Amino acid sequence: MSGPELLTQLKVHDTVREAERIHRVSAALKERKAAREALFSLNLARFWRRSAAVRPALQPPGS
Repeated sequence: MSGPELLTQLKVHDTVREAERIHRVSAALKERKAAREALFSLNLARFWRRSAAVRPALQPPGS
């Protein structure tokens, strides 16, 4: 294998390795985003549940 061919092959391998790394990072970030959104939804539901439980106690009698 000549010098230019070897250099081209090394560049291709580097590019493939970099693409694989980017793909792994992207997948990890998507998982983190999904987890963050799920936690936000749970917290939001918990907030509204507590708000609904507290609200009747705040209303004056006879309302």
